[in-house]
Amino acid sequence: FDNYSATVKVDGKMVTLGLWDTAGQEEYNRLRPLAYPNCDVFLIVFSVIEPSSFVNARKK
Repeated sequence: FDNYSATVKVDGKMVTLGLWDTAGQEEYNRLRPLAYPNCDVFLIVFSVIEPSSFVNARKK
């Protein structure tokens, strides 16, 4: 999967922003919850032109 990292300033504090793009791959289903305890925000992204993309986002 792809992952990206950037350090940004938020309210005067430096914060590391990490984005992991697993593209909903099945092999990450059991690994995904391991990241939850260290996470402050989730972004759930889906295609607005592909209905199955939204359905998959809701399932996972």
